[in-house]
Amino acid sequence: MAALLAMVLPVLPAAAEPVTSADEDTDSQRQDDIVVVGKSYGQAVGKTVTPLKDVPNTITVIDQELLQQRNLFTLEDALTVTNGVTITGIGSEDPSYLSRGFTINNYLVDGVPTFSFAFPAVVPDLFLYDRVEVLRGPAGLFSGAGNPAGSINLVRKRPLAERSVSALAGYGSYQNLRAELDVSTPLDDHSGMRLGAMVQDQDQFFDVAHRYRFAAFGVADTRIGENTTLTVGGNYDLFKPAVQSGLPGYIGGTDGSDGRLLDVARSTYLGADWNRFRSESWSGFVELAHRVSDRWTLRATGLLTEVDRIDIYSYIGNQPVTPTNGSTSHIAYRGDNMMQTRSFDFNGVGSFPAFGRDQTLILGADYQASTSTSDYTRLSNYARIDVFNPVSPAEPPLNPYGPSPLYPVQGTQGRCRTVPTECVAQVYGGTQTEVEQYGLYGQMRLSPFAGVTLVGGGRMTWWDTTTTTTRVASGPIPQPGRYSFDERFTPYAGVVWDVTGDLNLYASYADSFTPQAPVAGRTRPDGRALEPLIGDQYEAGTKLSLMDKRLLLSAAVYQITQNNRTFNAPDLPTVVYQIGKVRARGVEAEASGEILPGWRINGGYSFTRTKYLEEANPVLEGLSLLPVIPEHMVKLFTNYAPVDGPLAGASVGAGVTWFDETWSGTPAAFNADGSLRTRSSIVRQGAYAVADLRAGYRLTDGLSVAVNVNNLFDRSYYARISSTGRGNYYGTPRTVFASIRATFP
Repeated sequence: MAALLAMVLPVLPAAAEPVTSADEDTDSQRQDDIVVVGKSYGQAVGKTVTPLKDVPNTITVIDQELLQQRNLFTLEDALTVTNGVTITGIGSEDPSYLSRGFTINNYLVDGVPTFSFAFPAVVPDLFLYDRVEVLRGPAGLFSGAGNPAGSINLVRKRPLAERSVSALAGYGSYQNLRAELDVSTPLDDHSGMRLGAMVQDQDQFFDVAHRYRFAAFGVADTRIGENTTLTVGGNYDLFKPAVQSGLPGYIGGTDGSDGRLLDVARSTYLGADWNRFRSESWSGFVELAHRVSDRWTLRATGLLTEVDRIDIYSYIGNQPVTPTNGSTSHIAYRGDNMMQTRSFDFNGVGSFPAFGRDQTLILGADYQASTSTSDYTRLSNYARIDVFNPVSPAEPPLNPYGPSPLYPVQGTQGRCRTVPTECVAQVYGGTQTEVEQYGLYGQMRLSPFAGVTLVGGGRMTWWDTTTTTTRVASGPIPQPGRYSFDERFTPYAGVVWDVTGDLNLYASYADSFTPQAPVAGRTRPDGRALEPLIGDQYEAGTKLSLMDKRLLLSAAVYQITQNNRTFNAPDLPTVVYQIGKVRARGVEAEASGEILPGWRINGGYSFTRTKYLEEANPVLEGLSLLPVIPEHMVKLFTNYAPVDGPLAGASVGAGVTWFDETWSGTPAAFNADGSLRTRSSIVRQGAYAVADLRAGYRLTDGLSVAVNVNNLFDRSYYARISSTGRGNYYGTPRTVFASIRATFP
């Protein structure tokens, strides 16, 4: 199976099996005999790669065909349809991706780990990339520090083997206009270039909000002699959306009952009509690959990114409302954020004979660093808004770089001297954060006898982060805070048993570590430094190839346990305890590929159950760690495009997403005498299903049209929930998008 995951823990070279038909190979990238899996790069550097079937982990690949069929324009779009992944987040433009009970925070580009997708980076547009590869479970071996949720690898577009020009023009609901142009051409027998640009301008289904985006990329490669390939490239991304913090909910009852989600129009927008941010991102990379011999390849890659982002917006405070009083506060905010990230990876991939078979080995080193600055200002409670009849507050002056005069609360007389509550004071500040991580890793894929493969590896990581306060509104500037650790070891082990040539059973173990910045003024009782969060996963499963290896079925069970969660004792202001322990268990089943020629299926079912095992707050013990992740989830898509006969050229597809009921928030708390201390902030979303439909027709070999209808039955539901305070978002209503694609020659 050719589409493989670039950051999987166990991947090393072996024979690859294509997922596309032979006549589709001409559409592949020049280096899509280069599919990056972990650190294995494929035939373009003299090696093949491990088939997905032989990887003892759960992996999903969202390839170019699926991206185009479903109009998955952004990473958020792609992960919305990815099996086992849930999307949440308070900020409308800063989603979090949850997998197996935790948040994914490991990202790679072409298999190179990078900090470049952390805040203030924005959700990337996938026009710049050929595919997305998602590993679920700990990804520490090739990524370093991170949660045990998994990793996301974005594989760049590269020059194609033949000259090609492709274009898209589309228009849909909410004045959604998108255009793309992608040109690839060989420069000579050993060099090629690919250039592309896109633009999208759209309204959104909630009032006022608008998005604009422009992105462009360029990549060139050349062979130096017979055994060395140099690739250079870069991209630019300008993104200008509105931003908001979602809807509040109804407050929980005085009897301890839960709160409720609002039943208001889906178009309700509680931001200001002047809400906006502007993000500009630049990225460049250089990659040098050298085939040392028929067995060994060396590769070095450097990646540099810069992000410049300014957020100016107003959002609701974290306050519930009642059915008769929808008034809530507004907070004005400006944040100026800049970030530069650097990444470097050097590795060697090779094979050697042993036990009468070729065995594989990988050794490498990588480096990641980021420098970010943040300057902000905030005006809390400067205005109020009625949830049931929202009127935008006026824009106040916002200066993140120094003090400003008191600001009159909108709707009052602003008598600052005689009625102080009619004015609010600005809060502002600035920080600079440096993060640096480097590591050494190695892995061996060993087959001691036919049908059994043992996979073992490990990584040694060094981590250092320093946060410096550059500006405060009052008082002295605190000393820089530093957190570091050395030689943190991350092991990986797996075994694959080929029951037949198409069926295997596997088991694997992996762990992860997540740095935890210490809280100022607090230390552990034993005086030792704060330990990272430690997560370990046990996974077992089976994979089956069918239809001449064009269809892959997989099923897995797993358990993840995470320790060292912190607790700040309220009665001991200088002490922090590391006593928390949580667990996630689940089952995942997935299908990917062709059922019959022209009939494709993608998606699956996941069961996830998370639990607080040990927690300082006894109210939480036994509860779900992340109840916004449904216990039961189904995401399926199928598309049929007859390859011959009278319907050849036509295609029709359908998708369904079904979520079990979910909830989020904190339960009510009671005093010892049974009286209510704090009301519940829990909100609940019942089970729901959303159906999508598409139809297309190929007018000529190079020209096709399509219509996509998402949320076909216009189901009203909350796609993200948080609490009764804010962060609750309706799912998108029914939308229609029509497009025409042209490819030449």
